Amino acid sequence: MTATAARPDSTVNAWRSPLTSYYLLAAATGILVLVGLAVVLSSSSITSIRTASGNAYAGFITQLIALTVGLAALVVGSRLPVRAWRHLAPWILYGSMVLLGLVLATGEASGGNQAWIRVGGFSLQPSEIAKLGLALYLGAVLSRFRDRLTHPRHILMPGGLMAGAVLMLVLLGRDMGTAMILMVVVAVAFWVAGVPARFFGLAGIGVGVLILMLVNSGETRMARILQWAGDSCVDVQECWQQTHGTWALASGGLWGLGPGMSREKWGYLPAADNDYIFAIIGEEFGLLGTLLILGAYAMILIAVTRVVTRSTDRFVQISGAAIGAWIIVQACVNIAVVLELAPVTGVPLPLVSSGGSSLIMSLAAVGVLMAFARQEPGAPEAFAARTSVVRRSLAVLSRGRRRG
Repeated sequence: MTATAARPDSTVNAWRSPLTSYYLLAAATGILVLVGLAVVLSSSSITSIRTASGNAYAGFITQLIALTVGLAALVVGSRLPVRAWRHLAPWILYGSMVLLGLVLATGEASGGNQAWIRVGGFSLQPSEIAKLGLALYLGAVLSRFRDRLTHPRHILMPGGLMAGAVLMLVLLGRDMGTAMILMVVVAVAFWVAGVPARFFGLAGIGVGVLILMLVNSGETRMARILQWAGDSCVDVQECWQQTHGTWALASGGLWGLGPGMSREKWGYLPAADNDYIFAIIGEEFGLLGTLLILGAYAMILIAVTRVVTRSTDRFVQISGAAIGAWIIVQACVNIAVVLELAPVTGVPLPLVSSGGSSLIMSLAAVGVLMAFARQEPGAPEAFAARTSVVRRSLAVLSRGRRRG
């Protein structure tokens, strides 16, 4: 009876622990990265055979290299103090804007978007760096001027103007999917900073007009929206990707066909290893696999909510919320596209899809969140106590060996 009664107390104490956010982020990231790595190996192998002189592991090796760099960024980033991220924020944003300018001047186009530059044999997507840079920059700026955010001039200078400049650079490359995610980052940052609601109404009207102009300026964008809204295709090719994505999910059933057993990866489903990787997860690992992915993102959402609500640092609150919105909203958009709940937008599934820039910067963003989690009230003391326990245990073990 006593043991049974103690279990709820231990669960409550674990939930109240200042280290919970940190471990939730670590566990969720581990799940997403491991599942993503396995499915990228499976879904990219056929394409790699066709495009890499018969080497089925070419795409996987590239993803493995990106994972190594990303994990290094996560580990280093998670150990940096909050003040270091505050000082680095403008430099990350300025660097990403210079790279975005290079993209417009000398970048590569793919799928109608000019968003990549070639660096040492690898493709770099600066807009992924801009997501992190903008979230950190807005956190640093808005936390400094938080008492003056009731006047349009103070909202625009300098946070609003810098956000607009980044969005303009991305839109000039015709990458509307990334621009939408950046708009979410900006909106969440300003909301958490305490900008009055009336300004969001005015901004919403302007953004709505801008989106209509962008949609009408591209033939493929309007065609995608009309096809999705009307549920009809003049040509079979127009619905090819959505149809085969749905077939992949449906054929997986509850348990899935098994790791590496996808049928759609054999050239039937375009972008199987990046934009539509969630469909391959459903096909190979079934409903349970997709629920595992959704559960991992829910863990990140809970961790970010804890960090934002428990922290007393305005920079942590604003930047943490913006980064969390980037990861969670982008995941929701990607999954909604695969489920045919939204038109095709071309954004990857964070921490899962293939693509070196996306994986590296997503892991770096998680590293920032983990650094914030390490500074929750009571967390530094808890980490110090945990370290001292480990040291004492190692000392006991070493004395035992010497006596033996």
